[in-house]
Amino acid sequence: MFRRSGSFVCFFFDGRGPDPLSDGFLESLAKYRFRSIENAASEQTAVGWVTRSDPTGGSFDREDMDCDAAVWMRMRLDKKAAPTKWLQIHRQAAERSAGHKLSSKERKELKEDLLSKLLPRVLPTISLVDALLFPEQRMVMLFGTSNNVKEAFLSLFYKTFSLSLRSADPYQLAMSLDLDSARQQALETISPIQWPNDRRARPATTQTDPALPVAELTEEAN
Repeated sequence: MFRRSGSFVCFFFDGRGPDPLSDGFLESLAKYRFRSIENAASEQTAVGWVTRSDPTGGSFDREDMDCDAAVWMRMRLDKKAAPTKWLQIHRQAAERSAGHKLSSKERKELKEDLLSKLLPRVLPTISLVDALLFPEQRMVMLFGTSNNVKEAFLSLFYKTFSLSLRSADPYQLAMSLDLDSARQQALETISPIQWPNDRRARPATTQTDPALPVAELTEEAN
């Protein structure tokens, strides 16, 4: 269903989350569905929800998002921009024709004229980003780690459900697991170790894994 390899980031939210079984959930997705910029005559970006069976954002079927304990959500991110080299070539041709370098005002007017005429013929780049929503754990796994993708997803999620997502830390991830009470209490008492800056002052590494050669451990400790 997903890529065999890749990275993801986890987020948590507070309060009452969206109910995937409610009609309001599908209505919220449809309200912020993806809308095409294929015929746009200006440089812009479009972000919205789609499903695995309908990448246009025209329909939202619950069956397309069912993933056992999670809800399979998909964000489509389109960006339309004129290639920089393409604009440079047209500017150089205009300067050769005029016999002089174009001023800032002339370059701006030339760019606006080119974009209005040719951008409708330029297809946007398309990115499909998957995410898993776990309502019981109040957690979201986003299968995209770039800053642009994360910012777009956080903004879209907030607009759709009026919920802010916060980045997960190891403690939150551990507490989201189905742990027994003893392990949960143990997590409450765990605190990070502050190692000194001087590596020579750190405790010597001991061999805990019999499969790891002593030479590697000694080299790592040094």
